[in-house]
Amino acid sequence: MADDIDMAERNSREKSNPPSDVIQWLVETGHGVLSTISSNKGTEDYPISSVVPFAITPEGKPYILIAGIAAHTKNLRQNNKSTLFISHPNPEGDPQSFWRASIIGNFKEVKTIASSSDKSEVASGKTIIVTEEEEEMMLIRYRAQVPNADAYLKTHNFSFWLMDHIIKIRYIAGFGRICWIEGDEYLSNEIHPTFQSSKLESIEHMNDDHVDAMIDIYDGYHGKTSSSVIMTDLDSRGVFLQCQDSIHSFYVPFGKTIAEDELRVAIIKLVKQAREQIKAR
Repeated sequence: MADDIDMAERNSREKSNPPSDVIQWLVETGHGVLSTISSNKGTEDYPISSVVPFAITPEGKPYILIAGIAAHTKNLRQNNKSTLFISHPNPEGDPQSFWRASIIGNFKEVKTIASSSDKSEVASGKTIIVTEEEEEMMLIRYRAQVPNADAYLKTHNFSFWLMDHIIKIRYIAGFGRICWIEGDEYLSNEIHPTFQSSKLESIEHMNDDHVDAMIDIYDGYHGKTSSSVIMTDLDSRGVFLQCQDSIHSFYVPFGKTIAEDELRVAIIKLVKQAREQIKAR
């Protein structure tokens, strides 16, 4: 038994890079099954699960947007231990022959400085205080998964919850490729590049020389035209664009995590795909 477990661990790490696989799977799926510990009378301490959309931070931490009246919200406020399960979105045949992963950690409710005046919330370890600008960046990323996210967050008493502490990940890439990934290994900078050395130069280049390309990206991915679009930010998984006809910025994902030297090719691919979408209408 122990030998089989050791072999599955070796197979996982010899044939692939498990932390890199998990971040790619998170990028590909955009939704998963969230399990929290029930606080409801009669089902206390049992897990309760439901499907949730999610986005991920530049560091690779998943976050969700859920209602104040949701069972998950009630559960997390009492016990923030949880699991986010993701699996291959289109398995054919035996689903157990395809990849899946369980991200195990602790969610914290995200509140802005303006909306939180209770210092005990932070002291409890179950709340993260962010600036309004930081919350807006979270919203922009999440909007790529749920276009109506603004209405939920701003008018329907929804809150972001961030899995700020990832303890372990159960990784299964198929038969005989199974291992545990430590949270610190998954969150290492090697898996989540920051692009600090080239970000400003790349943004300036796009805004000076390739406005037409960004207009096409906006049109191709959102079905809307604009006379002017600028790039406001980028990371290893996508670009942030702002058009003059909207108060909102929007996030266009690359579909994978890229290295810094792959940025040019990734943007060209976005433009090509957008123009194909426009042409197909």
